[in-house]
Amino acid sequence: MGSTVTQKLLLALSIVLILVGICLTSAGCFSPAWQVVDIREFRAEHQHGLWWDCIRAEKHVVSVGDFYDETPLHCMYKFDNSAELVIQNTLNNIDEDGAAGESEHHRFWAWHKAILFFIITSEFLAFISICSGVCAPCVPSTAFAFSISLFIAMLCSLLADGIFFLAANRVDNRFVQGMVGTYEQRIGYAFYLHLMGTLCWIGAFVCTLLTTYKFVTGDEEDGRRYEDRRQQQQQYHHSSRSTWIN
Repeated sequence: MGSTVTQKLLLALSIVLILVGICLTSAGCFSPAWQVVDIREFRAEHQHGLWWDCIRAEKHVVSVGDFYDETPLHCMYKFDNSAELVIQNTLNNIDEDGAAGESEHHRFWAWHKAILFFIITSEFLAFISICSGVCAPCVPSTAFAFSISLFIAMLCSLLADGIFFLAANRVDNRFVQGMVGTYEQRIGYAFYLHLMGTLCWIGAFVCTLLTTYKFVTGDEEDGRRYEDRRQQQQQYHHSSRSTWIN
């Protein structure tokens, strides 16, 4: 079964967009900068991710005439049991410890787990979609698996973005309480990376629909051509036989 140039171009474009989407969504998932807040009284920047959080102390001057230097990040995993114990002890001393209110944002909540579930599922399905797409020129029927797996991956990615956006704008997640002030968290670049990856998958899905249509219609056209040739051959043999008999 031969595939036309248009089919190959659409298929290649779909696979490239899926790969770009996988890279962007993975980069967003591994970054802690989903929510970022500058707590001035603590002189630190806090980055709250899906499965790990990081803190960067305020920038400092290296020497006279030089600009501010970037201090390294200090990170912790949300699912670390020892970190959970530290957070719980801090919350128990909320009246004495000014950082106790902020520690609440380092916990591993159910909405974090739901987002991670949808992200991991979408990555797996996107990989399945690429494997199906590679096989499509040789086995046109896999074009359906190509479209369906990418569609579900796109939906899972959209759900992850939607859940995070709604959760991040809740009052208890959006604002961080310090000792003397309240600070508003802003959505970090990690969310936008993941969102761009989702948009790439949406574009790939549109190309995938066209690719599937081309493969299916091409299969039907090849079948019709084969049937026409077979009928012509039968007519030729029939006419030849009639002439020989006469």
